Amino acid sequence: MQRTSSHLAQLAFDLNCHFSAEVRSSTFIRRAFARMGMKASKPLLRRFGSSHTVVATVYNHKHIMPSEHHIVPIVRKYPHYNRPLGLTALALARSVSDGISLTAIDIGANIGETAALIELWHPNVFSYLCIEPEPDLAEMCKANHDRNTRVHVLQAFMGEDEGAAVQLQDDGRANPSTVRTSDLTATDTQRLVRLDTAALPFAQEYGRLDLIKVDTEGYDFSVLRSGSRLLRDYQPALFFEWFPSAIKQVGEDMFSGFEFLQQSGYRYFVFFTNFGDYYCYRFDPELLFLRSLASITETQSLVYFDVFASTSEDIANILVELSIEANGKTLADRTNLITGIEQGRMERAAQI
Repeated sequence: MQRTSSHLAQLAFDLNCHFSAEVRSSTFIRRAFARMGMKASKPLLRRFGSSHTVVATVYNHKHIMPSEHHIVPIVRKYPHYNRPLGLTALALARSVSDGISLTAIDIGANIGETAALIELWHPNVFSYLCIEPEPDLAEMCKANHDRNTRVHVLQAFMGEDEGAAVQLQDDGRANPSTVRTSDLTATDTQRLVRLDTAALPFAQEYGRLDLIKVDTEGYDFSVLRSGSRLLRDYQPALFFEWFPSAIKQVGEDMFSGFEFLQQSGYRYFVFFTNFGDYYCYRFDPELLFLRSLASITETQSLVYFDVFASTSEDIANILVELSIEANGKTLADRTNLITGIEQGRMERAAQI
C-alpha cells in the first residue's frame, strides 16, 4: 500500500495525541474534556488518516509514520517505555574504551524508533542494521534516518526455516505480525531469511557486533536461533521481548528459547516490565523461575517482559546498576542520571 501525506490526517493525528496526553492531567475537568476530545478525534483519525502518513517527534527525532501508529500515545502514557533499551545501549558503551564504535542489529525495526532512542541516550556511537519486513515501514525507516550514514535498512523476514513463504497480518496499529503461508508464487522478499544470512556481512564489515534487539510478536526465539553463528562468533548482548501468550500462539514452547541461549553462553538475564521498569536480575534462570514469571503475565496488567541477555557479567552488572539508579526517573532526567552514576563510581574508586 502506497501511503501519502495529508493535512487532514495530520490535524486529526495531532488532536488525538493532544487529548491522549491530557487524559493524564491532574485536574478532573481537563481529564473529562480530554476524554470527550478523544471520542471525537478517534473517528476523525480513522476517516482522514486511512492510507496516509503523519509526522511526529519521538525521542527528539522527527518520524514519518502511518497515521494509526501506536508509538506516540504509548510513550506519552508510559514515559519509561523503551527506557531499558536506552539503558542497555548506555551499559554497552560504558563497557568499552572511549572512542570505540559499536554496532546494533534491530529486527522488527518498524519506523526506526529504536535507532532514534539509542541516539538520544548515547549519540554518534552505534552503527545500525535495521531489518523490517513490511515494505512501507522499511521505506519510512530509511526516510527517517536518511541523514545518518550509520543507519542501514534491510527489508526482509527473519526466521529459522529459510525460504519458507510468509505474509504479514495487520494489527491496525502499524505493527504487523508474520504468519506462514503456502503461497508457491511468493517472491524472495516474501520468504524467511536466516539472521546469519542477512546480518553476517554487516558484522564482518565492522568486525564486531554488540547488540541484537528483536521484537517480532512471538517469533523472537526463532529469530535468535536463526542467528546462531552470530551469537557464537560475536557474543552480542541481546534485547528481546518475551511474550508468553504470543509465543504459544505461534506454536512454540515459551521456555525453550532460554535453554538455547544458555547453551550458547548467555548466563546473565535482566528482566523489565512491559511498562519499562526494572523487574529483576537472574543468573541462569531455571524453569521454575521462568514459570513463575510467565504466570504473572496471565493474571496482571503486566503482559510481557523485555529481556536483556549477555555472556558478560560485567555488562549485566552495569545495566542493573543503571536500572536501579533510573528507577522512578524519566528521560528528562537522563543527563542528571548519567552524571550521578559517574560521580558515584568515581567516589567508590577513590575509596578503594
